[in-house]
Amino acid sequence: MGAAVQSVRLELAALLEQLEQYASAADEYGAPQKEALAALRRSGLLGSLVPSEYGGLGQNALFASRFIEAIAGVDPSIAIIAFQHLSVVSRILEWGSAAQRQQYLPKLADGRWLAASAWSETGAGANKQNLSTKAVQLDDGQWLIEGTKSFTTGAGLADLYLVLVQTGTNDEQSTYGNSSQTFFLIETTQGITADADTNLAGMRGSSTGFIHLNKCLVSSEQFIGSLGGAPTVINGIRSCGLTLGAVSLGISQAAYELALEHVRSKGLKNSPLLQSALSELHLSLEAVRALVDKVASKEGGEHLAKIAYQSKIFASEASEKICREAQQIIGGSSYVRGRKLERLLRDARAVSLMGPVNRLAKEIIGKELVS
Repeated sequence: MGAAVQSVRLELAALLEQLEQYASAADEYGAPQKEALAALRRSGLLGSLVPSEYGGLGQNALFASRFIEAIAGVDPSIAIIAFQHLSVVSRILEWGSAAQRQQYLPKLADGRWLAASAWSETGAGANKQNLSTKAVQLDDGQWLIEGTKSFTTGAGLADLYLVLVQTGTNDEQSTYGNSSQTFFLIETTQGITADADTNLAGMRGSSTGFIHLNKCLVSSEQFIGSLGGAPTVINGIRSCGLTLGAVSLGISQAAYELALEHVRSKGLKNSPLLQSALSELHLSLEAVRALVDKVASKEGGEHLAKIAYQSKIFASEASEKICREAQQIIGGSSYVRGRKLERLLRDARAVSLMGPVNRLAKEIIGKELVS
């Protein structure tokens, strides 16, 4: 066991070193660098959650969360790509059939394939109530799917997409997603094309953009969960242990370390003002870590789903504040376009806008509290 753990640590260290080399270029050019993606694929860490019988590391959500955190401290864009990949792996483990596990998990574990989630659409709203991507069942039992998904992380990189599709009439009573929607696992070769040229302000190396489903012909064997089971799957996601808060935590840790190094290297260690500022940053950082780790450790019992949303909200809002306060400590040089802290602040903002946006997440939590 000790040798295996040491091997994983060495793989992670090597991966982080390589990602550091390409993070700035990815931000500058607005696209992930092929060398960084190749390093991620061959690291073996994309198989963190995949059981050993399928060629993975067989680790738990806490391990995966800390893996995502570590990557986010170097390149949040790559961390988001890895997070989406691991999230799809979790859905397959939880809801996938034996055939789906056998077909996909070995490829997802060793990095041959990348996976991504495609839920959002222009005009569908944050709560995914008005999807235009629709599936029609044909006489032979297959499903014909057409539509366009927006803000898909890993667009054009993924080999396998978890796609939220309208399969019936809207259930207006549903809070997030609805019982007339279904998740499909769809391979890129089944009729998916991508356009990732969205010129984002942050997470510029995440290849986030549109995917177009062009007469995708799929079978019912490609459901994740049951027909109309989207709300159940979404609720289960909140309890799986993975949270976007891990990305925000990695960003916060990196920002704090930049501020701390500045104070130490510039001979400012004896400044009471800066000591106090660093103390506050560290306090916020540790509060975020406690909440994110609580979710990853699956603590909280029946309240775990609510805490998962809370961790994402708290961590993403804290990361923006920590990055801004770190800039105050370092000064104007940290505001220069392309400097790591300037980039981290832009990336930090993006997490609050991801699945679901913080405003909607707060609304969902509020409804649960009063009910």
